Amino acid sequence: MRIVLLGAPGSGKGTQAQRLIKRFGIPQVSTGDILRKHLAEGTPLGRRAKQIMESGAYVDDETMLAIIRDRLAQDDAQIGFILDGFPRTVAQAGGLDKLLSELGTPLDAVVLFEVDNEELIKRLSSRRVCVHCKRVFNVLTAPPSVPPECVTGRAEHEVEQRPDDTEETVRERLRVYEQKTRKPVSGFYSYTGLIRTVHAEGDIDEVTKRLLDTLRAGSGATEPAKTVEAAKKAPKKAAKKPAKKAKSKAVARKKPTGKAKAKAKSKVRVGVKAKAKAKVEAKAKTKAKSKSKAKSKSKSKSKSKAKVRAPKRKATRKK
Repeated sequence: MRIVLLGAPGSGKGTQAQRLIKRFGIPQVSTGDILRKHLAEGTPLGRRAKQIMESGAYVDDETMLAIIRDRLAQDDAQIGFILDGFPRTVAQAGGLDKLLSELGTPLDAVVLFEVDNEELIKRLSSRRVCVHCKRVFNVLTAPPSVPPECVTGRAEHEVEQRPDDTEETVRERLRVYEQKTRKPVSGFYSYTGLIRTVHAEGDIDEVTKRLLDTLRAGSGATEPAKTVEAAKKAPKKAAKKPAKKAKSKAVARKKPTGKAKAKAKSKVRVGVKAKAKAKVEAKAKTKAKSKSKAKSKSKSKSKSKAKVRAPKRKATRKK
């Protein structure tokens, strides 16, 4: 299964993506996580993206498509994937469509998460991230004290607020999302018939149920899908043996007897003689026609000469 999750920041794409991962056994491809990894490692891409991300703007399309191509080429994405946070522009959607066409892996569905803007601001302002395991929490609905434990083994996670989760930056991000993503990108996928809308407010379990119902009712996505492990362990079907070719009619026929062969030869000879005779007769007819035409032409010429010649009169002189 290959899915794109569209939605404003804080709409719950990441949370629902984690549930889809467990259910279908396919990886989540989060461009935000990939970029933040580059930021943490201080790569050239990370340094270039840092200022853009903190201002709430988008990283350029060429860079994002290069990241996606590299990620989808990895082994765990061959059975399927969940794209979270990409595409964000129509240009990215077109680039992704071209990329997937080249890879022979078209999308199964594009899910649009709808949440009221004020609810989004409330969610994002309360969002916190563990500095160690990068798990996302919400101080109002899902505090950091809840399990599972952090990779450090502590009962509680060490959390911080992202620079792009301040209220001022959130409002700018929502404005950019509405202008560049929600209307144009959802319109792009509406045209292709892949778009599915999910009301993403309320209890997380309720949203998950709506999401799964939408996927089942959509493009025929199977549930549950095979996981990577199951796909590896599944026995390969035996190849079908090619069907035996039917004996040709020529083989089934009886061999002709000596008399039959003689009759066939005589028929061939008669046919050849008849053709030769017909050719000779045709040549004779054409010769006769040409002779008659020549005679008629000579007669007509002689008549015309006779008409032209007139008797000469002797001139008489007056005495």
